Amino acid sequence: MKPAHLLWLALALSGCAMWTMTDPYGNVYGDWYNHGEQYRWALDGCEHEVVDRSIANPLRKRFVQCCMWRHGVPIEDPTGCSA
Repeated sequence: MKPAHLLWLALALSGCAMWTMTDPYGNVYGDWYNHGEQYRWALDGCEHEVVDRSIANPLRKRFVQCCMWRHGVPIEDPTGCSA
């Protein structure tokens, strides 16, 4: 691969980080039209809920996804999440 192509690819991948936000459990929120950083307030609240409710480690990833969904954040698969 040419150096120019590598540079362009690196810039494109780093640009994606501007549009998305990742939580400590690996969930990604946001896209080109819904910038992830606009959901920071919801993630902060959901992280507090994890601690307040003493959610077990194996359940935290899905708990945070559903919590974000309940706060109006679009997620890939809301199946099983209740309002």
